[in-house]
Amino acid sequence: MKYSLRLLTLVVALFGCVTLGAQEVMSVPAPQEVKLDDDIQARFRAILDVPLAKNLSLEWSEQVRMHNNVSDVDKILSSLGLNYKVLPWLKVGASYSFVNVRDAELNAATGAEEVEWKNRHLVNVDVTGSYKVGRVKLSLRERVRFNFRTDSVNKYEHPDPFISLRSRLKAAYDIRQCRWEPYAYVELYTTLNARNAVPNYKNYNVAYKQYINRIRFSVGTEFKINNYHRLDIYYRFHLNQGYDARYKANKGDLKSWTHEKQNCHVFGLDYKFKL
Repeated sequence: MKYSLRLLTLVVALFGCVTLGAQEVMSVPAPQEVKLDDDIQARFRAILDVPLAKNLSLEWSEQVRMHNNVSDVDKILSSLGLNYKVLPWLKVGASYSFVNVRDAELNAATGAEEVEWKNRHLVNVDVTGSYKVGRVKLSLRERVRFNFRTDSVNKYEHPDPFISLRSRLKAAYDIRQCRWEPYAYVELYTTLNARNAVPNYKNYNVAYKQYINRIRFSVGTEFKINNYHRLDIYYRFHLNQGYDARYKANKGDLKSWTHEKQNCHVFGLDYKFKL
């Protein structure tokens, strides 16, 4: 009886702590909804595929991304990766990308646009399984991405690295005696360590919020020029969302808590040269 009473007391105490913590977190106001204008974007990439050994290849690529209705450069990426075919239906890969991000802001005093280039480091690790049904090839790719910043940030506002999981389900159709191979896929981006808002970051531990921050729908086609040259032409539609918490620098109080949404139309062209 004595041990049962102690156990009951412990359960009640734990429940009280959990309830108190939930009430404190619930004191954070609902995020302000912000709907950004739809954007038209473009992407252009050149890829060099170098076979190193049986089932092992090296891939180097350079990509330019445009945004703001294709009026400004958004990012420039230089990437290097390795791909290995473990089995006829299973492939693994890892890659690194050095990213230049164009950050433009309006000067409140002069009204002029001030542009600053910031660096990011991306590391991808992925596994792809495929299965063929007739002339249709189905594939599922799971990719973990680590996005490292080079600037100083408040860890309660931005994680460093920002980690996400990208899950892509793709179907491609092999047309008999044809150089064109159309495809379609859907891809989900899931945050793994995104930040949640707290009333005051000096009095709370880091809070996490997992959510799907992008849904990508894509249709396109690959065109085989010959055994060495290929083109990939595509259109993508992005449903983007993100949560952003900002705090007062000195006191640590929550200053703003927003939920941003944006739809993007992306047109792209890739060129691949295989040695």
